[in-house]
Amino acid sequence: MTIRTWTRRFAAGSMLITILVGLFTLPFSPALGQGAGVEIDEPRIPPGTDVFDLNLEQTRALSRSLNLKVVGHSYLKGSHLTRTAKAEGTGAGLNGAYVHNGIAYLASYSDPPTLFGHLIVDVHNPEDMKVLSFVPCEPGARCPYLRVNTKRHILVGGHSPGMPNAIDANPIQPPGGASNARAGISFIDVSNPKSPKPLGFFLTDLGGATHDFAIDDNFVYTCASMPESKKPGVAHQEVVIIDYRDPTNPTLAGRLHLPGQHVGEEYGARDRLNPDGSPQKVWCQQITIHKNRLYVGWRDAGLVVVDVTDPSNPKPVGQLDYVPPFNGGAMGAAHTAAPVIVDPNEHPDLVILADESFDCPPGIGRIIDVSDLKNPEVEKGIRDANLQVISSYRIPHVSDVFDFDEGKFECPAGQQSAHLPWLDHRSPSLVYHTWYDQGVRVWDISNPFLPREVGYYLPPKYASYGYVDRQTREVFQDPDTDLIYVTDGNGGGLTVLEWTGPIPEHPPIPGAR
Repeated sequence: MTIRTWTRRFAAGSMLITILVGLFTLPFSPALGQGAGVEIDEPRIPPGTDVFDLNLEQTRALSRSLNLKVVGHSYLKGSHLTRTAKAEGTGAGLNGAYVHNGIAYLASYSDPPTLFGHLIVDVHNPEDMKVLSFVPCEPGARCPYLRVNTKRHILVGGHSPGMPNAIDANPIQPPGGASNARAGISFIDVSNPKSPKPLGFFLTDLGGATHDFAIDDNFVYTCASMPESKKPGVAHQEVVIIDYRDPTNPTLAGRLHLPGQHVGEEYGARDRLNPDGSPQKVWCQQITIHKNRLYVGWRDAGLVVVDVTDPSNPKPVGQLDYVPPFNGGAMGAAHTAAPVIVDPNEHPDLVILADESFDCPPGIGRIIDVSDLKNPEVEKGIRDANLQVISSYRIPHVSDVFDFDEGKFECPAGQQSAHLPWLDHRSPSLVYHTWYDQGVRVWDISNPFLPREVGYYLPPKYASYGYVDRQTREVFQDPDTDLIYVTDGNGGGLTVLEWTGPIPEHPPIPGAR
């Protein structure tokens, strides 16, 4: 037995004693609801505890939750991790997740640089998850986003060398250096999850950037830089539509950019400066699709709704640009726009819009009324749509503390922003929202004018590489099992949760009145 192993076992035994005592002494937050915002007491991790070597019971004991039960966790360690991650003893840092038929497809997150590739994992037993295969990122790139076409058994992945940490840390580098790293979309045959096979690749830009994307059976709708984009590409991504009906030979179908994103263009008056005088950040960040409409978080350009009935000619049909009057911050404002689907055959009336900002105050969630997009004159392109913010939701002790003497907000240190919302498939009134250091927060939006926090999950703080806060990144609910999969970017791997709280009976009441 090595000294390291003996030390871990001794620390684990001491930790269990400390936990048993602590469980009877730590105060817990009351059930949440209207007026929620009580700060959750952090788990007290005993000194010497290795947070990257917890078993399931220890994980549960060092977590905090309301209406969410931990049913599985894995660090997903293995030969696929970077050399530094192995030396640090961390697990896999993950971002995007998709689960189908007991198989999880997981995209890596590379800050800190633990993993550069997609993991395919057997999650039939959440208490004993097993890695089946690993698909590396493009050389010199990171690949934090993926989707799966389950009908055609195609794993679609995004590759982005347009981030310095990815260029520096990816153990596989392109011949000739970072300028030859390919940004684009890959297509992988996963009909046998144990033996994925490359099909094709669509190059968007050498040395450029891609970000999140959506797919249907025939097209990929991605945020990406193109050769005409201003540099750096990560700051000027547009909507790029890729035809992958033949995944071995994907082709460009259509594009949409905002004025100012291409070389030689100037931004429009509303896309130049924040109220504080700093330059706005105007790039396509995340895309969600429903019924031939894209709902795009376009950073400081806000929410943009795009009609892709004809993928070769995408048309904006609505925009909510709220910067100014708000400041977008260091990374820009709008991150994710999630349509609230009540009837899958109809366009939504509401969209959940999440900002991602690590400024003070940090990013929050907003509920947007988009019902005017149903106006026949909008459908015909005769008039602009009228989109309205009807409410916001946030964590008050993080977002709403203001020092009147100093005239500025006060915020906890670390990453405190909202990130990715996900609606429960059983009720469009129940929203799971990852919130970085604040874990997973659950909201009841039955009354969209007054969202109520009704649950949460704070995992142990998987601190690594000098990080001191959580990096709870994305959430996915498997509609077949109702289980909720949560990724950690710091090397904490994958956690599986079960919602044990009430499921709202009714969809949200109408926004427009």
